[in-house]
Amino acid sequence: MVLKRIRDMFVASVHEGLDKMENPKVMLNQYVRDMESDIAKAKQTIIKQHTIAYQFKKKFEEAAEVAGKRKNQAQLAFDSGEEELAKKALTEMKYLEGKAAEHKASYEQANSQLAELKEQLAALETKLQDVKDKKQALIARANAAKAKEHMNTTFDKIDSESAYREFLRIENRIEEMEIRANYSKSAEAGTELTRKEYADDVEAEIEKMRSLSLQKSDQTSKAANE
Repeated sequence: MVLKRIRDMFVASVHEGLDKMENPKVMLNQYVRDMESDIAKAKQTIIKQHTIAYQFKKKFEEAAEVAGKRKNQAQLAFDSGEEELAKKALTEMKYLEGKAAEHKASYEQANSQLAELKEQLAALETKLQDVKDKKQALIARANAAKAKEHMNTTFDKIDSESAYREFLRIENRIEEMEIRANYSKSAEAGTELTRKEYADDVEAEIEKMRSLSLQKSDQTSKAANE
């Protein structure tokens, strides 16, 4: 049937599309739109089928009604002694009864097909709702998988490229600079402590040097006067 072929084609296209999926959200939205379009077409098919069934029913009822009239006319003609006219009416009655039977059979077949189409449409609409319900979950899963794949690629890139190694080298240099700076500060602090510790001794030595310098200066002056 038409709806079954539409449904099979839709399912096949979904599987094929998922294998080639690039943008899950765009593709799933497109599948929903396509399915909605197919359902709209199927509804138009059902409307046409309903019209066909109605037309067969109307023809059947009209033929049966006229056949009944011809039967009454034949009886009246026979009762009036118009046997030939009665035969003519009966002949037309039989023809109309045959057409009525044909139209009735066509109507029953069309009506059965209509019921089948409606059942298939209901199933297809249920499938569509199921797709809509699952669409966001599928998009979320696809996005998570894509993000994980991207992160794995990024980690591989960081581990393999020289940029990360250069970053580590710069980090090591900064650590060395910090060590040197801390060492210089510690050395200066140590020197200042040492100066304070020996300040008195140093001052005593300076006084000795001054005394010796004065003695030498006095000796030089005496020698010059002699």
